[in-house]
Amino acid sequence: MALKDNWYYYEVSLKNPEPLIDENYISDTVSVRDEEFIRKVERLRDLITAYCVMVEKDSDAAAKILDEIYGIITGVGNIQYTEFVAFWKVLDLSYSLFRKLSDRKGMLEALVREYCGRRRSLYDRMGYSNVVVQALYDSGVSRKKGQVGTNKLLSLILRTLGKVPHIMDITSPMASPTGYFLPDGGDENTFEEFRKALGIRYEFGRGHQGKEPDLVLKSGKHFFIIEAKHVKEAGGAQDKQVLEVIEFIRYSEDRDDVHYVSFMDGLYFNNFILHKDDNSKPGRQRRDIERYLKGNKGNFFVNTAGFEALLEDLREMLTSKI
Repeated sequence: MALKDNWYYYEVSLKNPEPLIDENYISDTVSVRDEEFIRKVERLRDLITAYCVMVEKDSDAAAKILDEIYGIITGVGNIQYTEFVAFWKVLDLSYSLFRKLSDRKGMLEALVREYCGRRRSLYDRMGYSNVVVQALYDSGVSRKKGQVGTNKLLSLILRTLGKVPHIMDITSPMASPTGYFLPDGGDENTFEEFRKALGIRYEFGRGHQGKEPDLVLKSGKHFFIIEAKHVKEAGGAQDKQVLEVIEFIRYSEDRDDVHYVSFMDGLYFNNFILHKDDNSKPGRQRRDIERYLKGNKGNFFVNTAGFEALLEDLREMLTSKI
C-alpha cells in the first residue's frame, strides 16, 4: 500500500468540518478552589486598601505595606488574574512586561497609586468577589494553548500508530519504524541533525525568522515535517497564523520521502468549506492552498479528519510490512 494523493486527504478535510467545541482545547481549571491562592488575593486587596489610606499619612508604614504587596505580586503564581493587575492594562502595561522591568518596585508604587486614585473607592462601593478572579483566569486561557495543538497531534499519532518513540538522538533511532521529535519544543538540535543527515534545506525557516516546525514524524521510510495552527477566527495575529500555515506547504525538498504537512484545526478551517469560488479572504486562501498542493504533490494540508485519515494509511503501511 502507498500513500494516497494529497488531494484525497484535503478533500477528507473539506468534507469533515471542525467541531464547535474540541475536547482537546477545553481547560476547566477552577482557580478559586485554591484556598492558599485566594488567601493571598484577599490579603493583596487588604494591603492595597491600607496603602491607599496610609500613603498620605505615614510614608514609612506605606513603604512597609508596599514591600508586602511587591512580595505577593512577584511571588504568587497566577496573581495576574486579579482586578488590581487587570487594571494595569488601562495604563498600557501588561504583567509580562512588568516582570521584565529592572525597577519593578518603583513601577509597582506608581501602579498602586494610580489604582488608589482611579479604582479603589469604586471597587469598595461595588464590593469584591472572587468570581472576578475566576473570570479573569478563564479569559486568559486562550493564551495558554500554544502547546495544546502539538499535544493534540501527538495524541492522534499515538492513538493510531501505537507506541511511537521520542527521538532524542537522530543517529541511532533513524532505523526505527516510527519516531517523532519536537523542533519547536526543545528538540531544535535534533532537527538540525536531521536536516544535515537528509540534506533538507527547510527554506520556510529562512523566510520566517528561523521558525522551527512543531513536529517531525517518522513513519516507515517517510518523514513528515508538520506545522500546526489552531485558528478560531480572523483578525490580528490569527491572520498571520493562517498565512504561515498556508505558506508552509509552498516549500518542498528534492526527496520523495520528505513531506511538509500543514495542520489547521479550529473553526476558521470551516471557512475554506464555505468559500470555494468567491473573492473573500478565505476564498483566496483556499485557492492558494490548492495551488500549493497541486505544485507540491508530496505535501499535505489537513484538518483533524484529514490528519486522522493520513495516519490511518500510515498505520496500514506499517502493519503490511510486518
